[in-house]
Amino acid sequence: MASKPSSKWLRYSCGSPAEHGIRLERTMVRWSTMLLGPRPAAARLFVGGAALATLLASCALPGAASGSHPGGAAPLVAPGPPARLSIEPGNQAQGIALDTPVVVSVATGWLTSVSLQEVGADGTIDGQMAQDRSRWAYADGLDSGAHYILHAKALGGDGKTVTTQASFGTLTAQQRLLTDRSPSDGSTVGIGETVNLSFNASIPASRRAALLDRIHVASDPGVVGAWHWVDASDVHFRTKDYWPSGTHVSVVANLRGFNAGNGVWGLGNWSTRFTVGAKHVSMIDSNTHRMQVFDKDQLIYTWPVSLGKTGFETLQGTLTVLYKLDKVKMQSCGTFGGAACIPGSTNYYNDYVYWDTAVSTTGFYIHSAPWSVWAQGSQNVSHGCINLSPDRAITFFNWTLEGDVVIIKNTGNVATYASGEGDWQIDFAQYSNTNGVGSVWTGAPAETPPNSRTV
Repeated sequence: MASKPSSKWLRYSCGSPAEHGIRLERTMVRWSTMLLGPRPAAARLFVGGAALATLLASCALPGAASGSHPGGAAPLVAPGPPARLSIEPGNQAQGIALDTPVVVSVATGWLTSVSLQEVGADGTIDGQMAQDRSRWAYADGLDSGAHYILHAKALGGDGKTVTTQASFGTLTAQQRLLTDRSPSDGSTVGIGETVNLSFNASIPASRRAALLDRIHVASDPGVVGAWHWVDASDVHFRTKDYWPSGTHVSVVANLRGFNAGNGVWGLGNWSTRFTVGAKHVSMIDSNTHRMQVFDKDQLIYTWPVSLGKTGFETLQGTLTVLYKLDKVKMQSCGTFGGAACIPGSTNYYNDYVYWDTAVSTTGFYIHSAPWSVWAQGSQNVSHGCINLSPDRAITFFNWTLEGDVVIIKNTGNVATYASGEGDWQIDFAQYSNTNGVGSVWTGAPAETPPNSRTV
């Protein structure tokens, strides 16, 4: 703490009338600085006013009657008003919505400290202090069924500290908003990969733009992309063009305190990161019965294949690799029903199939098919999948990445979301389907709030 000004210095401050304007002003500023340390300009004025009043009370101006006021001298400047604090939500408020901002403001003074804590949780919650220290706010979401305590201090123009405390409680969410997401954190994916989010509740159309405003896709290098709602609980992010190889992507969702409607609330945040690998594109033509495999635009394989026969046509369009499985139990009855459920019928099957690379959500795979090697390269005999010989299926399985592009031509069965894959079938100009939300530039960094809690 600074020492008190010397009596000599104070005596020099009480000089002639001509000296009062400069010397008293210097006294006001120097004394307030020594007592309280550096303060904002408005704060120095308040403290200075109080200090000046005290100082002048001990210095009678020449010519003033010593008995005209009790004590012999009248203060020339009155002390400033005391600080007046206000807090929202109010003290003892209950059932507060989880997206309610917590705000502390002060009139005729400035905030010196604010502390917000959730009862039972570690640490305090950081808010944003206004530059002039007249307002503090936290707006990053509250927890469900929680109790909070807030302490605030402010210094008034009278030089006195005012302290206040408030407590409040939040409502209890009927349901917690959860998100299944792909690609997985830390994965390396192909150039056609989309960001796929599936929520555990339907999001009303009126809340979708607000939800997307809380989900940020960032990449280096930056690209143009957009969001597309497949249905009320599933939304995808696709780039305008394929991701450049080597791109680093992060997706951050700040959902804590988000009101999804119908009693559903976001109670935490999450983030995921992935990297885009080498450019892999495979082209399959039903007319030529050939599959061409390109690595970084160089043709590395040309393989004979067999696609879906009449009535079981393979999907046509720009697809992507969704996942890979060593083996899949394929059952005709579950896929087609009817006569395909009768053992011994033409289209009945119930077998394990190996080295399966999925290119749709509805059961279309590129897989090993030793039983159709005789037809591969000349006829389409499958029930919709792309048949390869075992050695070629293994080679492709080991080489390809989730998100690699697979373009299938001339089958007549154009892919849609309903049939298993639609992201790359839609022209980018029509891809965004959320009111008020257009294309997105991913070059800006995505950051998680300092008080985030992951889910």
